[in-house]
Formats: sequence, structure tokens, C-alpha cells
Amino acid sequence: MKMMKTIIAIIGFASCVFFVGSCKKDINVNPQANEIKPDSAAGNALLTITGSGLQNVQSAVFDLGNVPVAFNPNFNTSSAILIRVPTSANVGSQHIVFTTTSGYQFSLPFTVLAIPSVTSAYPQLWQAGSTVTISGNYLQSTSRVSIVGTADTATIVSATSTQLVITLPASSVKSAKLAVTNNAGTTITDFSLVNMDQQFKFFTDDYGPGIHDYSWSNSSISNDPNFAVASAASLKEVFSKGGYQGMSFFSDNAFAASDYTSLNFYIKGGTENNVLDVFADAVISGSGKTVKVNVPANVWTYVTIPIVGNFDGVVCQRFDFQLEGNSVADQTLYADDVLLVKL
Repeated sequence: MKMMKTIIAIIGFASCVFFVGSCKKDINVNPQANEIKPDSAAGNALLTITGSGLQNVQSAVFDLGNVPVAFNPNFNTSSAILIRVPTSANVGSQHIVFTTTSGYQFSLPFTVLAIPSVTSAYPQLWQAGSTVTISGNYLQSTSRVSIVGTADTATIVSATSTQLVITLPASSVKSAKLAVTNNAGTTITDFSLVNMDQQFKFFTDDYGPGIHDYSWSNSSISNDPNFAVASAASLKEVFSKGGYQGMSFFSDNAFAASDYTSLNFYIKGGTENNVLDVFADAVISGSGKTVKVNVPANVWTYVTIPIVGNFDGVVCQRFDFQLEGNSVADQTLYADDVLLVKL
């Protein structure tokens, strides 16, 4: 009997040693990561890492810049880990490095994506078929550009990381923001583009319907193809030195300025800085101000003049753009996309 008890004790001790040894071996086993889904995503996306022996992983970093993951080991199981891409993670291909409680490390390849960042567009208006260049960042994977609030989509002509060239379609909206989508998500522009096809046109490719040239200047050429913005041609106006001459648009029909939000146009300067006096003419009722517009030399300037406070209450048939006399030399200016805009 004593011998039997001794044998049982030895067996029990051996079992305990074996059990403890097994537990210790389980604790120290190196994890095996088989897959990460998805393998590319933007900041804050939820990632699932699957494999075996993952329960002892306690930390992780994105190795491009060593950006740590907000990590809670309590969510680990032996077969899966859930983490989120840090919003501060650097964009690009890299590895996620995992560390266990024993200090063992392993990694998985991952690509951090970024939704489009859009800062500006040129020009800031369009008509059917117009080309617009969008500037920003993370634009190279753009797959879709749409006019917000519609099913209308643009055609993507080219895309780099910082620049996107698109051709916009015909649309019934007066103005709209754009939704730019890439492989990480969608960004809606802070700014709106004006749809010229839905505005009162003084001049786009040529004079608008019922609009005539009433300019008093050295010469006026209405289809100059050398300089243009959102259309195929611009209005070339040559002003004589010191002449206080003007570019003028006359409408067959009277129009109320207050029916519109603003007077918008692009103007390309001459060899010197100049000033344009903009005012309503052939006034039938009301009175308006003369608005002075600075025109820097040799560059296109986009001008928006609010109707309220300048031309509200005016009913007229004509708008004039008079160049204050330049004493240096004759000045050649180009005007394009001259509109009364209603948003």
C-alpha cells in the first residue's frame, strides 16, 4: 500500500510538471500571422489579423515613422487581432510590426491610403465639355469625379498625386461642388464651380445670345484663340495709351441685375498693372455704383462682383468695363467667361 501511494504521488507530480511545462510552452510559442484584411486602407479603418498564437501580442507600430497603434490586448484571441489604422499613420507602403509579451516581433506588409485632398480648381466655372484642373494631394488613384447632388460625372483625362484633369459634362445645376473619389474614399470640395450654361452670358466662346459689342477701343476681336480660360476663345481688347477706352456688352433685352447674384469674369492684364471701372449702362431704372477692379499685368485674374451693394435695383441693357488711362503704352487685355451669375 505504501508503495502504491508513492507511485501515485510520483505520477501526480509528473503530470503536474508536464501540465506546467505545457502551459509555459504555450505562453512562449511564437505567433503565426497568416492574413491581414484589408491589406490597404485609410486612417481609422478597422483591420483584422488572423493566424495562431496571437493572444500574447501586446503592441503594434506602423514602421513608416514608427507610428504606434492604440492597442488593447484584451481584444486579442489566439486566432485574431483587431486594430485600427492610426489617423496619424504616414501614407504609403510599409509594415505593421507586432510585439508579444515575451518580446518576440513579427510584421505584415500594409499600405496606408489617404482620401483625396482638394485645394483648388482652375477655372472656377465650366460649360459642357470644359476642361478643369483640380489641385491637391492623393489624387493619383482617383476613379470618379461627380457633380454633387446629381448623377452627372466627369471624364478623367489624367491624374497625378497632386493634379487631376477632368472634362465636365452638361448639367442642369447652376453651380455645384465636386465629389472626388479614390481608393481610400471620397472628398467633397469646399468650393463650388459655376455652370456657365445656366447663366446670363455676355461672352464665353463668343458673344452670348442677343449680346452685341458696344466697345469703344482701338480694336476688339471676339474670337482670339491664343488666350482662353474655360472656353475655346477669348475677347481681345486693345486700349490706346491714355484713352480711357472701354469694353462694352449690349443686350437686345433689358435685364434686372437683382435677378442675379454676381457679375463674374476672367481678365488677363496687359504689360502694366491697370484698373478697370465696371458699371451698368443704358440704365432704364435704378442706379448703380462704379466698381474699380485691379488688373495685374500679364496674368489671368478671376473677378466676382456682388450685385448686392453695387448694382441691386438696376434695370439696364449694357455693362461697361472702362480702362483708366495708361500713360505708358497701349494695353492689350483679354476677357473671358463674362457672366451674370445666379447661384
